[in-house]
Parts: sequence; structure tokens; C-alpha cells
Amino acid sequence: MNELRLNEDRATLKRILERAIPKTLQDVVLVYVAVAGKRSGQFLEENYVKKVYPQEIAGKLWSSIQITTAAGICSVVDIVLYDRERFQGFVTQELVTLDEVTNNRFGQYYA
Repeated sequence: MNELRLNEDRATLKRILERAIPKTLQDVVLVYVAVAGKRSGQFLEENYVKKVYPQEIAGKLWSSIQITTAAGICSVVDIVLYDRERFQGFVTQELVTLDEVTNNRFGQYYA
């Protein structure tokens, strides 16, 4: 992309990729998280597993990669905007809990 200077011509790059790579609404996103650590002095492991399928949202069919990408970004932005006193400056991912994300109106697609 650098040698062809496509990184400077995003419109051309987009046209090339849209013609070369077929769109699909039959994808599945697998989310797997494993955490190990001590709780109350006991060494524990917790796992989170979720399959996300394409679905209709607001009258439009979205692929699962579109849903999971947008849900993560939108839920964190929504959480930060809702609680501006808590979040100031650079916000790291550790400041937002999984429960906050999955209970958010956008993050519900992870739950």
C-alpha cells in the first residue's frame, strides 16, 4: 500500500477492496476471555464466551464484525459521556468494567 501510495488515496483503496473482497452477512464473531487471579486469597479462573451473529438493528442488517466493532466503541464512548466527572483526560480500558460495557445500551450485543 505504501509503494502504490494507496495509504494516501483512501477512496481508491476502498474501491479496490470493495471489488476484491466479497461482503458477507454470514459471519460469526467469537469472544473468549479468560482471567486468572486471586480473589479472597483463593486462586480462581473465570471465563467469558459469546458468539455474535449478524442481526437487524434499527431496520438494517449488520454483520457480526460490524456489530462487535461498533458495540465496543459506542458503549465506551456512551459510558464516558454519561459520567464525565469520573472520566477526564486519557481514558484507559482498565477504567471501564465488563459489566458496565455489557449493561450499556450499545454493549448489550456482547451480553
